[in-house]
Amino acid sequence: MILTNNKMGTSRRSRGSAGALLAAMCILACATGLPAKEKKSTRSVEGVVSDAAENPIAGATVTLTDLTTGKKSASYTSPDGKYQFSGLEWTRDYEVQATSKGVASQVRRVSTIDPRNKITLNLQIPPPKETE
Repeated sequence: MILTNNKMGTSRRSRGSAGALLAAMCILACATGLPAKEKKSTRSVEGVVSDAAENPIAGATVTLTDLTTGKKSASYTSPDGKYQFSGLEWTRDYEVQATSKGVASQVRRVSTIDPRNKITLNLQIPPPKETE
């Protein structure tokens, strides 16, 4: 700390050391776990699975794939076509796809660069192709 003498003979801190003190207080506050404005530690993906006419599909299988580990998690849609996956890590990309009666939706991706805590991905399953 730098002390300077003013005209009255008393000492005071210089402005440079006050800035250093403020920086040290900020570091200490962060280290002690005080609340800070940052992303939550996990995120969630939810949505509705529907057919081409936008009718919800109950009992569709929705698969979430962690692209870092390759681990797959699956869930069934509720009677109103809703699904949800929670506890997802910010540092990983995921893929989501729904299937029903052997027909799959397009694959949708959840990226680490997406800033949202709660991501809504509605999935649409096309009608089955008729066999000849």
